[in-house]
Amino acid sequence: LPLFPTFMRDSQIHVNVITLVGSAVIMVLCCRKVKLSFFVLLIVYFFVLQILLFLSSYFGLSHEDLRMSDILSILRPVLLFIIYLSMAEASRRWNLINSNLFIVIIVISFFYAIVEVFFTHYSFDVITFLYKREYRPELFFTATTFFGTTYYSGYVFYCLYLLSFVRVYSQKKAVDKLLMLLTFILVVLSLSKAMIAALLVATYLLYLITLRGLLIKMVVVFLPFMMIAGLILYERNISTFLMGTGIPALKSLNVLLYNTQSSGTLNVRIEQIVHAFESAQMFSPVFGAGLGKGVSLESLPASFLYRYGLLGLFFSLFIYISLLLVSLYKLIRCGKERYPFYLAFFVWVFTLPITQFSGVMIEQSKMAFFSAIMLGLLVKPRCEND
Repeated sequence: LPLFPTFMRDSQIHVNVITLVGSAVIMVLCCRKVKLSFFVLLIVYFFVLQILLFLSSYFGLSHEDLRMSDILSILRPVLLFIIYLSMAEASRRWNLINSNLFIVIIVISFFYAIVEVFFTHYSFDVITFLYKREYRPELFFTATTFFGTTYYSGYVFYCLYLLSFVRVYSQKKAVDKLLMLLTFILVVLSLSKAMIAALLVATYLLYLITLRGLLIKMVVVFLPFMMIAGLILYERNISTFLMGTGIPALKSLNVLLYNTQSSGTLNVRIEQIVHAFESAQMFSPVFGAGLGKGVSLESLPASFLYRYGLLGLFFSLFIYISLLLVSLYKLIRCGKERYPFYLAFFVWVFTLPITQFSGVMIEQSKMAFFSAIMLGLLVKPRCEND
């Protein structure tokens, strides 16, 4: 779906509406076959968030100018539930991972990213009309593809990277390995530090868990320590290289590695969390401070503290730990055929604290689609016996 930034600026209301309508259609198609017992945790999660958001909106009346147009924001958890239930059920019922559409999406995205990053001079008018914001010049060094920002694009292709792993593990075909490589490159081209960090952690875990042979596993275990030692020993060389590229994202990475206290993006996220906490303290520490209209709340802790209060933040932490434990239990107890599904899901859940620090991708329309597909992996293998 085009973002049309020239006309819509930062708004994606048209994308949200189309996403919701599409999800509703999918749910209608699957309504007779949906087994809600598979999604108990999902139902409880969004029901509790909706109650908390009602209460938070009440406390926000004193300082937020709420209008009828804000009804969709107030019903956000309900709308997200529709998206998640429909796409998780679609992922459970239909073989999306092994479809030709999966291959087409990755291949088209890769070639678009190459044109977007390396042939900007020839494609400037097209990419700025469809997706990339001309008033954000720093984005022209990165592959935002069809998602407008670096971390949105990075998150989607990170999810596709894990789904490609399922194909590789299950089929071991050359085309599947190529797809996994292309999605890896797409995440790197996004130059989103959080997504690249999640990608490296995920790759490390996948290799550590699936590789056979004690010697190889020992090498993989000690690899992070060797990398940290290299970053320390060759600090000057690495710093000079990163600063010499002239690419804003790599310069920012250098600051994050060797001058953390001066990192703009990190400090902004921390300031947002502090502001959200202080706002919640002022209006309702337990239930939150309102919808957050006009307030920058990019990370999950900041967003949940402001909109759902401490109760919502701790509840989401409880759900996260529950998902992590359930996915680990499934991974340990499952058979060989189900193993790649549960492993990909476990790694996705494990890295959520990293991926959701840049933005709450699990609550953004397009990103919610892919998050729901990942959630579908948890219950997908059970569909085989239906």
